[in-house]
Amino acid sequence: MSSAAHPHSIRLPQWLRVDLEAIAAYGTACLERIVAIDSQSDERSATVPSTPAQRVIAEDLERYFRESGPAGLRTAIDASGALTVQIPASPGCEALPAVAFMTHIDTARGTHAVPSLQCIPAWDGGPVRYPENPQLVVDVAHYPRLAEFVGDDVLHGPGQRPFGLDDKLGTAEVMTLAWLLATHPTLRHGPLVLVFRPDEEIGRHESVVAVADRLAELEVRHAFTVDGLWPFEINVSNFNASHGRVRIPRTASEPSDSGWLAIRVDGAKSHGATAKAEGYLNATTILARALATLPPGVRDAVSLARFETDAMAETSADVVLRAPDGAAAILAALRAETSPHAWRGAAIAAEAASQSWAHEPALDRAFELLVRHRDTAPFSPVLSEESDGHEGYSNLYAIRTQAADVEVDFRLRDFSPTQLQRREEHVRDCADQFDLEAELREQYIDMGPALEGAPQLVRWPQEAAVELGLNASVQPIRGGTGVDPFLERGIPVGNLGTGYFAPESEKELTSRQMIARHALWLCRIVQKVA
Repeated sequence: MSSAAHPHSIRLPQWLRVDLEAIAAYGTACLERIVAIDSQSDERSATVPSTPAQRVIAEDLERYFRESGPAGLRTAIDASGALTVQIPASPGCEALPAVAFMTHIDTARGTHAVPSLQCIPAWDGGPVRYPENPQLVVDVAHYPRLAEFVGDDVLHGPGQRPFGLDDKLGTAEVMTLAWLLATHPTLRHGPLVLVFRPDEEIGRHESVVAVADRLAELEVRHAFTVDGLWPFEINVSNFNASHGRVRIPRTASEPSDSGWLAIRVDGAKSHGATAKAEGYLNATTILARALATLPPGVRDAVSLARFETDAMAETSADVVLRAPDGAAAILAALRAETSPHAWRGAAIAAEAASQSWAHEPALDRAFELLVRHRDTAPFSPVLSEESDGHEGYSNLYAIRTQAADVEVDFRLRDFSPTQLQRREEHVRDCADQFDLEAELREQYIDMGPALEGAPQLVRWPQEAAVELGLNASVQPIRGGTGVDPFLERGIPVGNLGTGYFAPESEKELTSRQMIARHALWLCRIVQKVA
């Protein structure tokens, strides 16, 4: 594909002293540097940051900026593990208000660090070959949105787990922005503050309270998170979000050592933001649908002893069940549910269980709760894989067994606070039907109302894109960015796209050129603010 035909062909600015390839090479090196560091956060931890690895990556980034950043910068890592980098204004711009660019250094649980990335030069849109997962089929024919990457040098991982483009791609682009400023010292810009925060994936706001206070002290007037998905998207609204949990008390039953099947059920992974386009499929849904297809006599005889959502891959689960005279039927039903999605990563594997197990009645109630929640909802859509655009969803995403009970977890999302309340009430009503209680807690709220008085958060990136020959579109975030502490201090925060596909999935990919284009976009935004 020629440069002119590319959907994101860029007009290079006259001040630029390097070509796009040099920026792409530099940005790719930055990305490979940080994806080699495991920096998962952990919601089970009570510490801030929640994992020591996040402090490791913060310290590595601090070394990078001290060695490669613009002259006169100052760095600091606070007690929460957040790194701030202050870049002084260019001569004559000292009086301009400061602007901040923020990314998060943690990745979701289940992300694997990789020493290097696979590269497909001048990708033609055909199948991407994942060396550790050859059954995956990722190409333009199956995912038309990937046309945006055709002609680029595509970067991807081995295909077993995500490697952390959310938000290490944004971090690499901000690193490349700093390099561009360092190598082009005559560029006009006001004071800049770069922030690399921990624990965004687990919504731990206390990890950035000190950063928000610091930005207020520095009189930062505007900020951008660099944490979006699609190329050159601008986000000034996001989901309202809640988490729901229903605990089902366990009851004792006698173990038996015969007839049990141990089954690994793998669904299709994606972020909730792209669940419909990428065909998200949870193991909870797979088993519920498979059970529903069985003849009543066979279904009634199925005994569940275990269903444990994989802590590192929420669409997968380990299942132990017994189906007298119906084992072949349940396996056939599971294969019927997964086979059409095998190209997305869905599969089952079964063998005779190697130990005694006991029927767990609480799991029966968990799946009865799932079916009631799905089939009696007074709204549509229900599941994340049915939801797109401005539609919300209610996803029963995990079932896990604890010592005293079985926990059933719901992810509730909606752009409308009223609709989110209806989704919460539905979880509560379903729990009531089983004489159970639903625990509901707010996770984050839509930043849109707080940004209505800051239209420049859209205007600056749009104008910067136009001047580079690019198209920047305003889209809602089907997720959140954890910026509430900044909004509470009067600092409006927009979000900018980074240019990748399949967040939090083993299929995730970006391109060398996307990194370069986005770094130049950020650089032009910095100039627009000045």
